Amino acid sequence: MTELPRVSVFTLGGTIASSGDAGAAALVRLSGNDLLRAIPQAADVATVDVRPFRLVPSGDLRLADLLELCTAIEDAAAAGADGIVVTQGTDTLEETAYAIDVLTGLDVPIVVTGAMRNASLPGSDGPANLLAAIQVAASDVARGLGALVVFNDQIHAARHVRKSHATSTATFVSPLTGPIGYVVEDRVRILSSPRGRFRISLGEHAAEVRVAQAGVYFDDDGTLLRAVPGLGYAGLVVAAFGGGHVPAWLVPVLATVNEEIPVVLASRTGAGELLRGTYAYPGSEMDLLRAGLVPAVSRSTSHATVLLRLLLMAGVPRDALAWCFEQASDPAGTVVVSAETRAPAPASQGEDQRRAV
Repeated sequence: MTELPRVSVFTLGGTIASSGDAGAAALVRLSGNDLLRAIPQAADVATVDVRPFRLVPSGDLRLADLLELCTAIEDAAAAGADGIVVTQGTDTLEETAYAIDVLTGLDVPIVVTGAMRNASLPGSDGPANLLAAIQVAASDVARGLGALVVFNDQIHAARHVRKSHATSTATFVSPLTGPIGYVVEDRVRILSSPRGRFRISLGEHAAEVRVAQAGVYFDDDGTLLRAVPGLGYAGLVVAAFGGGHVPAWLVPVLATVNEEIPVVLASRTGAGELLRGTYAYPGSEMDLLRAGLVPAVSRSTSHATVLLRLLLMAGVPRDALAWCFEQASDPAGTVVVSAETRAPAPASQGEDQRRAV
């Protein structure tokens, strides 16, 4: 008889672990074993090892929790787990899945899932999502792809995924790529594999840092942006208009902030790559990049905030940040960055160098 794959399920709480008594609002209270009892079919897919980790709404998760979780995931893989599943709330799932992706370098599948409808509601999606996640984690075709998000029978690369709707069970999307695969019946299909792997090595004594995130809005006066360095933040991610634009009067504000702490320029739209050479008017992307801001490239604001924080914690030099964001958006093979990382010198002068800024 063929031995089933071994899958470790780490439970963190969230809607998938929430239920309410008749007529009452839901609370986070279901254990991992409670979740598994709803999917007896999982016993035919894998030998499942439930590992209770946290029992909280995902908004209460901290980076320290994720660092501990990543260590636990690596330990489970070293002990023989063929796949990993993480269940949690969806509110911060796009950030946590991305953090797991850049902090772990395992080949075993790491699959993050959850639910949009708690267990008390008709049509609760938690059981189906958990079963599909276990199927993907147990599948050889999902190996070596980095962290994945499985929701609504779709498989997304954590590096591309976003939560796009407040209540829909189809909330998770990958605007740039679409899902990389799907689950149907007991079959796991991978249609396209993410290119390369990008990983951050924090080292044993990484210091905790805080990074601010601020959205630029219509008729913004810049008061909040000016205050960021004085509040103790080590970096700032700006969610700018469109392809990377702000009101003209905010350019000197951001330039001044950037002299004190690194400022990453992202788009508030949530999809698409930041422009770098299309518009030259005051407040345009070219104006801001000339002021020294770091382009987020294709990283969403939420992913850019996670990425900047981890890069600073790792001690990556400031002059390597732009190169790291480029590599995180489109890794050239396997890229591991740390305090020793140095950005490669431009291959040539002139136009190629200007485009690399």
